[in-house]
Amino acid sequence: MRITTPLIALCCWAAANGLQQPAQPGHTRTASRLSHVSRKQFLSIPFFVVAGASAANAKELSPLLTIASTGMGLLKPFFAVESGLQAGSYDATAVRAQIATTIAENPVVVYSYTLSPFCTEAKELLTSLNAKYTVVELGAEWIPGLLNSEGSAIRAELGAMTGQTSMPHVFIKGESIGGLHSGTPGLVALLEQGSLTEKLSAASAINSPAETL
Repeated sequence: MRITTPLIALCCWAAANGLQQPAQPGHTRTASRLSHVSRKQFLSIPFFVVAGASAANAKELSPLLTIASTGMGLLKPFFAVESGLQAGSYDATAVRAQIATTIAENPVVVYSYTLSPFCTEAKELLTSLNAKYTVVELGAEWIPGLLNSEGSAIRAELGAMTGQTSMPHVFIKGESIGGLHSGTPGLVALLEQGSLTEKLSAASAINSPAETL
């Protein structure tokens, strides 16, 4: 069982209960994605299945992670505060320069946790598209004790730069596009729009057939 089980279980519980973020000006609240599944039916799904979910074929994205991402969005304010507390005092200028160099020198960068099923899914999706990408593993997970001081500082500074402290955090051609299901607009949203491959090609981040042999 993955160590991320309790967190993803909490996220799924939030989604199953229909919790929503307050509507932003000019936006309308949307109904829960679980409208066709009763709360009792959903909560009967073993959470170890959710925590271990990883698409066999990355293009066939895990529906359980899609549901869990709703709950992750509800925890965004908590993560924003927690990331700064965990990072403590660090050289923000130096860390930001390090991030800037990394995303400038690599066409696609994925900031990741090694134990996160969301990060695994994002990397599998990019691999299925034959993308060239650089992975920066910040640690096993965001949980204190599993993230060292350097990883904590990078996570906090990514939050200061973009407003996102969750992983994965993907940059294409130096531009933050967010995570798997969330962000600006996120890998899945780009895939559904049909523009992910276009962005990867524009960044010269698609392996040629010869490179994959």
